[in-house]
Amino acid sequence: MLTNLQKLLTPHWLQLQQQAGANPRLRWMLWGILYIFLIYFALSLGDWRAEQQQSINQLQRTAIKLDQLESQTEWPQRWETEKATGTQLQQRLWKATTIGLAEADLQNYLRNLINKHNGDGLRLRLAPTETVVLGGESLFKVSADVSAVINVTQIDNLMRAMAENPQSLLVERFGYSSQRAGQFNMLVTAYFSSAETGAEQ
Repeated sequence: MLTNLQKLLTPHWLQLQQQAGANPRLRWMLWGILYIFLIYFALSLGDWRAEQQQSINQLQRTAIKLDQLESQTEWPQRWETEKATGTQLQQRLWKATTIGLAEADLQNYLRNLINKHNGDGLRLRLAPTETVVLGGESLFKVSADVSAVINVTQIDNLMRAMAENPQSLLVERFGYSSQRAGQFNMLVTAYFSSAETGAEQ
């Protein structure tokens, strides 16, 4: 097949050589085409070499990072520490299977807390409950606006009781006015995970 192709092309090649020898313009055109091709090839080769060099540099940087990570021996300790911290945080979350139960639990806790510290005229209003995602887990964010009349001597005990509660409570706003017969108000937020999620963990 190659022999047949050579026989077919040889007359055309000889004819082109004769025409180029006899026609200077054709000869210059052919040299120009060859020159353009060589420039294009050189530019393409340069781009290819630059891409290859970038790939090599990236691989080298990755290898250095992997070597650095491999040389760090504290990863198991970090992992254990993170797991322990996660478990502690999970234990501090409130548990409820539905939004309604979460809201009821927080309201009951706050009513009992105020009554235990001799509060009067309790007013408790829930903000719209939100579902938020923290650490890949969906949580109910329940917030309550609480106001009541309480003796100033009970404020420290009340706040200490909230801080010592096994489930975390976030006090986002707090105010107390001795001029208004000991009126205090606060905005309290609790985060609830579902009981099923807590049981699985």
